[in-house]
Amino acid sequence: MPEENKPRRIFRGGSRTIIQLIIASIVVGAIFSFVGLSPNEFWRGIYNTFKNIITALGDSFTEIAGTLAGYLLIGAAIVIPLWLISRLWAGRK
Repeated sequence: MPEENKPRRIFRGGSRTIIQLIIASIVVGAIFSFVGLSPNEFWRGIYNTFKNIITALGDSFTEIAGTLAGYLLIGAAIVIPLWLISRLWAGRK
């Protein structure tokens, strides 16, 4: 098939697909109505959930970065003077 027909081929499903979509929409609509949930509330809940996950990961990342920075400073207080001494010692030879 030519490339220009690809979008049509992706969305083409015939009357069976349309009937399945209608039935699925009725079932989901009934469930949402029974629970008392609107599509707006549903998507807002999804958004807030991902926002909270990203915020939690950000907090964890901040803690990890702070811990690593502390390790870096402690290690540098030992490594850099030893490196300087070894360079000075090697320069004498």
